[in-house]
Amino acid sequence: HKSHELVPRSGKVVAFDLDLSLRHALDALAEHHIGFAPLWDSAQQEFVTVLGGEDFARLLAYVGREAAHGGGAPLGRSPDDISLRDVLRTSRVAAPPPTFPSLLPDETLFAAVQAMLDRALYHLPLVDTGHSPSPASAAASAVTAAAEGVSSSGGAGATIVHVLTPLRVLNCIVNSPMFQSDTRTFGERLVDLGLCTMLTNAHAAVAVLAAAHAAAGLGDGSVAAASIDAAAHGGVQAGAVCVAALAHAPLWHALLLMGQYGCTSLPVIDSLESAMVVSAISEERVLAIARSMPHTDLSMPLTRALGAQPPGAGEVCVRATDTLHVLMAALSTRNCERLAVTNDAGQLVGVVSVLDVLKYFSRPPGPSGE
Repeated sequence: HKSHELVPRSGKVVAFDLDLSLRHALDALAEHHIGFAPLWDSAQQEFVTVLGGEDFARLLAYVGREAAHGGGAPLGRSPDDISLRDVLRTSRVAAPPPTFPSLLPDETLFAAVQAMLDRALYHLPLVDTGHSPSPASAAASAVTAAAEGVSSSGGAGATIVHVLTPLRVLNCIVNSPMFQSDTRTFGERLVDLGLCTMLTNAHAAVAVLAAAHAAAGLGDGSVAAASIDAAAHGGVQAGAVCVAALAHAPLWHALLLMGQYGCTSLPVIDSLESAMVVSAISEERVLAIARSMPHTDLSMPLTRALGAQPPGAGEVCVRATDTLHVLMAALSTRNCERLAVTNDAGQLVGVVSVLDVLKYFSRPPGPSGE
């Protein structure tokens, strides 16, 4: 299958100029029910990167941390005073210069998945150069850009025809006849597949969670060292990462973890001692919080920030004993990119993402050719 087969027959690519205000960008994202957009640099006359929910999380975390430590009002008091260039500069201050990863629509879906996996991308623009006729060229004529002063052209005749996401690829698999008929492949249990960082038990999960919090500056070095040591004794591989937010911690702590670990959503647990999953904070919620700036208190407890009706544990979790079929159906129907994995008691033992699933399907065949 080719990547252009997943391009809708009609639709729009929402793109923003780097100098657009954060307020206008957030309003446009809400209007079009999306959480990301390519960014256009008028000075360079090219697209430079894709802005996503983790960038907004990093910005909010920065504002919240500065306020918590008695700092001033970074970047201005209102989204009207902050440009997307400011957001990018703040959210990726320690990162390498932004790049604009893209793929030709005539490349295979396998190539698209590999590109996503190689760089942990949740947004991959399909760019038609116009040099060769293809089904994507026809689709490009139906695509419009929704941004102030921005066209969908990437320069030199290139056009963004679609922004491909891992979830759209997964939905393609879920909607295929194979998904219902191949009970052998999709009937395997998550605990047996090694899809993600699946920890041996809740105690190991607590150790890795504490280490992740310490690495993000939310704990001291002794906690980090003890956690890593405990994780090693729990049989956790080096570098294992399992991130969750604490329900009663300040909101900006959760935002910091989302930004630092590139999470599009984050499980919420009641405490590090029990690791019971109670809810999750999503990319949509982050964007809603950003739209409410500067009136949102980023130091409020996360439970209050989740709103009057936060998603329950049943909506944000799968069990380690569930099958691959259950996981993929849950990701697809709930339209989410990450889910917490729990044991039968409801304790966090892992986190699985759409990229984890695609990595499983793109693995090299085994000795038997399977």
